[in-house]
Amino acid sequence: MQAVVFSATKAIAPHTTTGAKWGAAGSGLGALVVLYLMTATISHHWKPSDLVKGFDGFASTSKLQWLLWLVAIIFGYVALWVLRAEQGDFSALSNIPVNILTVLGFSTGTAAAAKGITSGFVQTGKVTKPGPPQSGATGANTGGIFQDDSGGPELAKIQMMGFTIIAIGIFLATVGHQIATDGVSVGLPNIDSSLLVLMGISQGGYLGKKLVTFGTPTLYTPDPAKATAGATVKLPGANLGSSPGQLTLNGTPIATTSWSATAITFPVPVYNPAESNAAWNSPQDTVQLVASVMGQASNPVSLTVTP
Repeated sequence: MQAVVFSATKAIAPHTTTGAKWGAAGSGLGALVVLYLMTATISHHWKPSDLVKGFDGFASTSKLQWLLWLVAIIFGYVALWVLRAEQGDFSALSNIPVNILTVLGFSTGTAAAAKGITSGFVQTGKVTKPGPPQSGATGANTGGIFQDDSGGPELAKIQMMGFTIIAIGIFLATVGHQIATDGVSVGLPNIDSSLLVLMGISQGGYLGKKLVTFGTPTLYTPDPAKATAGATVKLPGANLGSSPGQLTLNGTPIATTSWSATAITFPVPVYNPAESNAAWNSPQDTVQLVASVMGQASNPVSLTVTP
């Protein structure tokens, strides 16, 4: 499969120096640095991860894809323009392939649609988004790029990012080849139509999965993550329901003291080897907690019980 299509226009100025070529590539990187510094200064957000963070505090897969394409295309445009300017042509790159415009539209549309779906579910109460879990919790920070809210891998996200990385890698490799061979008169390289279709299908699958997946109970790392028997523990989460469900410890139901859509509070049962129906009756340090809401079981989380 041919990944990148070029115009038949002949490359110009094959005598461009190596220094000029490195300067063009450096100019592309410099433009990205300047844009980042401007954005960080104006928004007062200096962490690069903030660029792909959703309103719920988790890393957004659709925002990351959007950002990656934006970075790749800006770098390619600036680098090729600078190389051509060094050869005396200061006009803008006029040859922008349709597939480049299409992929930017796909990325923008997917990010907007994903935010609209999530916001709509939150506003109607179908989904609760309490914010990112505490440090060290499953699915926190950038883990959400390839994971669902429960912390498990999500194939829709993996597929979308996989084809995106392949397409961007080929695009940047072709930009580098054009710089190395002075092939700047052809403008930005095109994206193969087959890859474009694969990305479009994966983006559709991602949005479709987002539309039909909501309300699954999700648990985050207990607070504290280590507790003695009898101590009170807060179990943060999402989509836990407004009325109490059932919390189990190692498969045995245990009592709770409070239950809301975003948190469960419970006392750690006392270890009792004499009772066969005790929540835990073997001398183990780590136990598993699972919440059930209207017949749906959450992801398991671990709690370390200390002496």
